[in-house]
Amino acid sequence: MAGNLGCYPRHAAGPGERIVRLLAFIAVLACAPAAAASGVWTGTLVDPAYLESIRDDSPTPPRGGTAAERALARPALPAVPSAPPTGLVRAQAEYEENDGLIVRWGQQNALLTEMTVAVTTLTPDAKMYIVVTGAAQQSSATTTLTTAGANLSRVQFITQACTGVETGCNVWMRDYGPRFVDNDGVRAAIDHVYNRTGRNGDDRFPITWAAVTGEPRYDIPLVHGGGNFHLFANRRAFMTQLIQNENPARTAQEIRDLYTQYQGLDVAIVPAFPTSFDSTQHIDMWIYPVDDDEVIVSQYPASVGTPATISNDFAAARAAEGMTVYRTPGWQSGGTHFTYANGVVINNIVMVCRFNSSQTPSGTGAENTQAANTYAAAFEDKTIVTVNCANIIPSAGAIHCIVMHVPRMGILPALLSDGFE
Repeated sequence: MAGNLGCYPRHAAGPGERIVRLLAFIAVLACAPAAAASGVWTGTLVDPAYLESIRDDSPTPPRGGTAAERALARPALPAVPSAPPTGLVRAQAEYEENDGLIVRWGQQNALLTEMTVAVTTLTPDAKMYIVVTGAAQQSSATTTLTTAGANLSRVQFITQACTGVETGCNVWMRDYGPRFVDNDGVRAAIDHVYNRTGRNGDDRFPITWAAVTGEPRYDIPLVHGGGNFHLFANRRAFMTQLIQNENPARTAQEIRDLYTQYQGLDVAIVPAFPTSFDSTQHIDMWIYPVDDDEVIVSQYPASVGTPATISNDFAAARAAEGMTVYRTPGWQSGGTHFTYANGVVINNIVMVCRFNSSQTPSGTGAENTQAANTYAAAFEDKTIVTVNCANIIPSAGAIHCIVMHVPRMGILPALLSDGFE
């Protein structure tokens, strides 16, 4: 592992926490085949020349919205939102066990291929749920993924035509996809109004998911971009001030109450980066939860001003609460916000961005190695896999932005955790 990892001291897990982790680990070992060893993966998952040959079906729109989209009226909330789930409701953290990831094919296909190969070959049983527009796109995706070496037995295609009222389908699944909860042992989707006017197909995808799976869906009456949200298994969650700006008719407390009712969470609202630095203002661009008491936070040079202050204050506040805080490099270049905090953990692997050497402040790509080693120290029992984010990052997003986790129901941490009565 790396020497100077830029983190506050780790505190020891309590006895109850250690028992839960041990039982969960034993359960996974009992039913899972052997998987990749922990540490930073140094092999080549997909031939780089083949990845270079993969073409997109359409260009990637900026995650923060086009100028034309930003000029449109704010999306409307449903006239009669659905009531929240009844019974016990628990939102599971990404670092808990998952059935798989949802992605949408058509944009960033080379990156999606690299990620699909990682998930279907390095995890014991996780699936990739890949949304396609129809048979032709599914056939093309199948050929691409098979040639790349993905295990297609662990790929499930879901069709959403993206025509008529469902035009405007894009890669940013995190921002519009269903947010899942465990509702008395049943997986259910919490559906917000996507904060991008004109992307109706994206906004309606949770309806498609519910129709395909038969799982319940509940409308939370908020305009929201899902990347502005991170949660921990102990019910804590964080969002930036953007959530209030997008819902001006509601107070901060009313927003917090909705997340308690619909997802069983205690949400804290923190300052947002200025749009001049990060057009999305989403919190997933600068923090990543590791465990109940550990978090990765981007670290910026003091010269960038407000983003450095906000991220440093967040890191210091979490450290003061006893959390272990890891820092990974972040910077802005040519109007693009570069971050490694936008990662993806899925069971026994963690995918982390790498950028072209020319995109890094050092000019050598040393930041890629530093970030991978920091993730390896944070997720010490998992395999770290780096994927090429050089082409997606100028669109104001990275790998966390293009996936939605599908949590596994009935795992031991969910049964034994406290505070969800």
